[in-house]
Amino acid sequence: MMKMNDLLMKEGDVRVTQEIMVTTQYGIFKPQSAGSFGEQWNECFNDFQLFLDSNSDQKAFIVRVFVGASTADEYFGQAKIIEKSLSASGIPFSVLAESPEKPSLVLIEAGFITTSEVSVEYGVAATVRYSRITASGYSEYWFAGVDGGNTEHSLSEKSHSAFARLLEAFLQLGIDFNQVFRQWNYVEQIFSIQQIDRCRRQNYQSFNEARAEYYSKYRTVPGFPAATGIGTAFNGVTIECMAVVCDEEIVSVAIANPQQLNSYKYGQEVLKGEPQKNSKHNQPPQFERARLMTNGSSSRLFVSGTASIIGQETIGLDDVEKQTRVTIENIAVLVSESNLRAHYLGLRNVPDKYAYVRVYVKNQEDIPLVKAICLGHFGDIPTTFVQADICRENLLVEIEAEMVN
Repeated sequence: MMKMNDLLMKEGDVRVTQEIMVTTQYGIFKPQSAGSFGEQWNECFNDFQLFLDSNSDQKAFIVRVFVGASTADEYFGQAKIIEKSLSASGIPFSVLAESPEKPSLVLIEAGFITTSEVSVEYGVAATVRYSRITASGYSEYWFAGVDGGNTEHSLSEKSHSAFARLLEAFLQLGIDFNQVFRQWNYVEQIFSIQQIDRCRRQNYQSFNEARAEYYSKYRTVPGFPAATGIGTAFNGVTIECMAVVCDEEIVSVAIANPQQLNSYKYGQEVLKGEPQKNSKHNQPPQFERARLMTNGSSSRLFVSGTASIIGQETIGLDDVEKQTRVTIENIAVLVSESNLRAHYLGLRNVPDKYAYVRVYVKNQEDIPLVKAICLGHFGDIPTTFVQADICRENLLVEIEAEMVN
């Protein structure tokens, strides 16, 4: 088993002489014609499979399938169809109840890696699907579909269950929460209120409490992963994450945005719902605005879910165009060379190219406008647009991204 103290990323000066950074790319597969869910899914999956068959040097390391189900029964029925198609491949995947832009009923977003440069293997640890990308002295684990179970339990219980599954998978693989670099947290009805122990608890706050509990127990390095916390229509809680292990030192740097307060410093006035029983305060969300990874010769930047927030206040109430433009400006400031170098003076190669962008839009009817603005700014790169509730009721748009040099 690998020794944990040999595997931690380092906050500080880089001392790597070999190339260990991997380069990912993304593809989006959408139905080109109207039809039933089954017909659209078959078209998406066949195009995805055709890409793999036609590009023998490419392997998928993660797949996200976005579906537009209107009921829980419909969602779970669709998930079974998707699982039947994907399970034999071994690729880790999530089925997310976030509707694509109409008239699409389903959409595949997939991450790929060139196998001439690295090896890719698939596995299952403690019922959790994962992929492992391995290069010289470096491994990258991707986990998907880590849910808290389809039960009648509270959102808090489902959150704890999802984290417990992830922890068990980590233990089997000999890694831990210290090595989680990027995390995605999909929360059903994210700003809805549930009555728990006589307290009116917001679902997102219940998730934040579970996350903080696991981080406090199992994460001992400074700072937090880059992350997205976003709403879904069904399926409780689903977690995805990427963990990095290596036998050489690479730099991992938390990147703050000078225009925004770090989320874990939010005041109680912007955290909704009552605190959990025996607590006086709500738990702020624990994530960094972005995380930079560099080994001197190459760099990657993971941009967390970003919204129209300045300081800790929502900007552009009821104005989706303004919120979209403020969000884009927030990302521009965050990823700027001056901001990255302010956080890490030793940065040699600035990640200045977008590998993918994902855009969450609260209202389906706003997607065309948001799409036009985003495509005008980000250009011709893989961009996914889905309908999803953002973590505040007054937020209309959220954008995340990955960047490379």
